[in-house]
Amino acid sequence: MSKIVAAEMLEPGEIVLKDFPVPQIEDDAILMKVVAVGICGSDKHMFAGKMNVSWPLIPGHELSGIVEKIGKNANNTMKIVGGIIKEGDSITVTPGSQSCSKCWYCVHVPHRPQLCPNRTVFGFRSSKDSPHLFGAFSEYMYIPGNSFVLKIPEGLSLERATLCEPLSVAQRAVSRGLSPGIPNAGEGIGIGVRCAVMGVGPIGLLVVATLRSMGVGEIIAVDASKERLDFSKKFGATQLIDISELGMEDRKDKILSFTDNVGPDVVIECAGVPSAFSEGLDLVRRGGKLIEVGHYGDPGSVDIRPHQVCNKDVDILGSWAYPQVQFEPAIEMLLRTNLPIDDIFTHKMSLENIEQGIEITGTSKCLKVIVSP
Repeated sequence: MSKIVAAEMLEPGEIVLKDFPVPQIEDDAILMKVVAVGICGSDKHMFAGKMNVSWPLIPGHELSGIVEKIGKNANNTMKIVGGIIKEGDSITVTPGSQSCSKCWYCVHVPHRPQLCPNRTVFGFRSSKDSPHLFGAFSEYMYIPGNSFVLKIPEGLSLERATLCEPLSVAQRAVSRGLSPGIPNAGEGIGIGVRCAVMGVGPIGLLVVATLRSMGVGEIIAVDASKERLDFSKKFGATQLIDISELGMEDRKDKILSFTDNVGPDVVIECAGVPSAFSEGLDLVRRGGKLIEVGHYGDPGSVDIRPHQVCNKDVDILGSWAYPQVQFEPAIEMLLRTNLPIDDIFTHKMSLENIEQGIEITGTSKCLKVIVSP
């Protein structure tokens, strides 16, 4: 191997295949052969210039691969789940590095390592820095010693393992509803609880799948795409609300009819559309929970009435990424679920067609593009 080919995003709207030198790995690092990588909505936002990043960069953070080379100290410096890592092992890697352990957030809220401002993130880190290969839109990826690595267990395909990252986002959002403000029956997410999911793109669909796996009762999927709504039934949605066919008051009435005329116990906003947040606040019942996970980017603001928050006695909870250990229950669910999870992969492409994959991501006919470099 004399060179490594990667798709480098030079600036918004421009991504090219480029040759990079094969790196000499440090004693605490891994060189991973990328087997599969999913295209995320954030990759599309990045391509459109809607992300605050340092150019150029190699995107790709939903990944799996095989250990090509491993430094002699990597097993000591990395955080590893699943046992000792060796060459030839199948692995996935959390995009976020280990937290610094020294900043205010690491000291005071160590259970939320994703808040550490000193982390680096695969797929978002500039490729100006040697050895450049910090994203999975590449034949190989360089994994430094401050990474969090998980062995992929036997029985879990490398393609399905790319869903560890978006499923971790979904599971963390759902878990935010597990912590009741007062520990009484009827608080938060649980068996038989009624939930509405605003937006059933890839994250929303994996939220639906997580809720179904937890034994939730009614799962009301809300979206403007008939294709996505129909697909959500495969993952466990019980009621479908097509906002392209129903006005706001009509769909509110329909959702109330599914929930004893009080509204869902929990509403999870996954659409990333500001109006969906305010509508979720309208829909959630008094004493319920509204969880916001869709706005990783910032598309703007929306008016809300503070009185409504008080009057409803509602818990509003944000969900930003996940602790790295969230990958472990994600792996368990992907390994054991009876849901047709692989059906979410609607398009498979090579690295040469990466721009086409980015362009179709987020369209009604596309759920998830998976790339084999």
